[in-house]
Amino acid sequence: MKYSSFHPDINMTSACLLLFLIPLFFFSSLSCLAQDEELHTKDILEIGNKQVVLNEDIGKYPLGPCLEYLEDKDNKWSVSDVSGAPLSDKFLQNKKEAPNFGYTDSGYWVRFTICSPDQKQPEKEWLLEFAYPPVDYVELWTPVSDGNFMVKKAGESFPFDHREIKHRNYIFRIKTKPDRKQTLYLHVRTESSMQFPLTLWSPARFAEKVNNELFGLGLYFGIMIVMAMYNMFLFLSVRDLSYLFYVLYIITYAGFQFSLNGLGYAYLWPNFPWWANRSVPFFIGFAALWVAQFTKSFLRTGVHAPKLNMMLSFVMAGGVLTMAASLAVRYAVSVKIGAFVGISVSVAILLTGFVCWKRGYRAARYFLIAWFAFIIGAITYALKNLGLLPFSFFTNYAIQIGSAMEVILLSLGLGDRINTERKEKYIAQKKAFKAQQEATRIQEQANIQLEDYANTLEQKVEERTDELKRTLERVEEANTQIMESIRCAERIQASLLPNLHEAGTYLPESFFIWMPRDVVGGDIFHTDSLTCSDGSGCIVIAVIDCTGHGVPGALMTMIASSALRRITKDEGCHDPSEILKRLNFIVKTSLHQDTEHALSDDGLDAAVCLVRQTTDNGQLTFAGAKLPLIYIHNDEIKVIKGDRQSIGYKKSDLDFNFTNHVVDIEQGMYFYLYTDGFTDQKGGKKGFPFAKRRFRNLLLENRNQPFETQRESLLKALDDYKGEYERQDDVTVVGFAFNK
Repeated sequence: MKYSSFHPDINMTSACLLLFLIPLFFFSSLSCLAQDEELHTKDILEIGNKQVVLNEDIGKYPLGPCLEYLEDKDNKWSVSDVSGAPLSDKFLQNKKEAPNFGYTDSGYWVRFTICSPDQKQPEKEWLLEFAYPPVDYVELWTPVSDGNFMVKKAGESFPFDHREIKHRNYIFRIKTKPDRKQTLYLHVRTESSMQFPLTLWSPARFAEKVNNELFGLGLYFGIMIVMAMYNMFLFLSVRDLSYLFYVLYIITYAGFQFSLNGLGYAYLWPNFPWWANRSVPFFIGFAALWVAQFTKSFLRTGVHAPKLNMMLSFVMAGGVLTMAASLAVRYAVSVKIGAFVGISVSVAILLTGFVCWKRGYRAARYFLIAWFAFIIGAITYALKNLGLLPFSFFTNYAIQIGSAMEVILLSLGLGDRINTERKEKYIAQKKAFKAQQEATRIQEQANIQLEDYANTLEQKVEERTDELKRTLERVEEANTQIMESIRCAERIQASLLPNLHEAGTYLPESFFIWMPRDVVGGDIFHTDSLTCSDGSGCIVIAVIDCTGHGVPGALMTMIASSALRRITKDEGCHDPSEILKRLNFIVKTSLHQDTEHALSDDGLDAAVCLVRQTTDNGQLTFAGAKLPLIYIHNDEIKVIKGDRQSIGYKKSDLDFNFTNHVVDIEQGMYFYLYTDGFTDQKGGKKGFPFAKRRFRNLLLENRNQPFETQRESLLKALDDYKGEYERQDDVTVVGFAFNK
């Protein structure tokens, strides 16, 4: 029997890697869309005067900061009521990026003022976007020359062709005249969540935004379609019902997203407002039904968790109830039922996956990873609709991002389950065959012993001697392989260090000491030349001291170094305190030490400096996690201590904000970062540590020497002090200056 090479742990590692790479790819692919969703305060002018000064060169004005709102509890006021006394003075200033009042029976009026100050500028057309499709009634009241108002209406209660501009969101044309202020009123009544994500666009900028938006949505639905087709193909190949249930879940969930973001109303049922208003809760219930059925089939809950299997049956009944409610009761009621069922099914599925995993069912690990990503997105979106989280790109698209990750990882999990079952069957057959061979061998050996006991005994002694010899040879070979692996690890760890020749181009006055206690170690340093967000040049310098020595410490340095490069390079973070906070999050979550059942408690201490060339000599910003910064100025040594908070451990606080310390760089300043391997080294006559005071005095004595001479002096002092004592720890010291 032949069996393809397969290793479950490798596939599990791939899944964890995908959990990191998929959102990174998804975020980068949607970066253009995100830029259109973010609020840039520089695009809003004269907010304090409650007006937007239009400039076509800017082209985009998120209106949240300059909106004023008024709650109409009885839905009885007209535009003449709210624009005149006394109601005009009761409007409240919005303080959020996008007002969100959750589910309410009240109507809301919002107003904002626009003006075009250029008297020579001709009449211009602008586009007002209301970016929340599940709204029943939207009215835009625009002032006209005789003091009255012109109204434009939209919403899901009208056929799609009623819209002024055919788009999934509500788009209104606005005409502006030179040197004239206009106060516009927007009136909204809806049974869905009451939100006001309003943006004013120039036609050119809006066209760019639409292109980026269609790309992002096409990418998302493309993933869903490909995953559905892929799993349907697998179902037809292996006839496992889990794949069919999964395909039905993907299709129904894609239908939910298609309805939620207005694409269904725009392309599938534009003349059916009744169905457009009910499709969202209907697809929520439909998706809950199939995902619960898929969970029961995939995790085999009837065998591994019978009680939870019954709970999932109740969840399926809740999905059917949601579908029925969406067709029979008001949207405000059915969508709340749908939200409750959605949260309930998420919690039930996560609990089921966790219990099955704890009971040793391997497939549950993939399941947990996938659903954890989805549940975060689903709960974030639900809290946004309930008004508990603000409207933003991330809260608005969290559920799409999470579901894209989920469908890919669950597809991997289905494939892994089949491979695992085949392997287990193969292993069982192989064990039976080996047992039969062993029984035959024992019988033959017994027959030989009966025929000639003496010769057999002598032969056994020779066999044992040969076996011992082979064992020793295997031990020696294994030792050689282990050392080769460690040497390979040494080369890999060394490759993580900065290129010192390249570093010499932007840090000409510097030295680096990096001495692992063993072949590999738990210390590492990092430096790089970057371009900050304001376009200025900056240099990042960091020293990291990880848990342990040798191979365990080296593994930690790989995690830390990769995370640090990701934060500073990929994410473009150039704030030392924020770098440490993100590093704390990545290390802790990568090792799963943010859970109660973490298998390890490892972490690191770190010090990060960022140097900006903002003045004649520049400015240095430092933040430390247990590690300090030493600098010498005017023959005086000064120490800036790091915060008493380590990174990545179980007890490390993910919400801890590290402290930034700013030092203006002057001529003759010398800076030093180090780990505790130097100061903790035992030596001398009594075996005491080298100590911080002796180390600082050594730096002060050699301050005027070239940096290479300083490095040699430090190494010699450490070696002389250590004497015959063994090295205690990894040693890392970095010195640098910026004298022109």
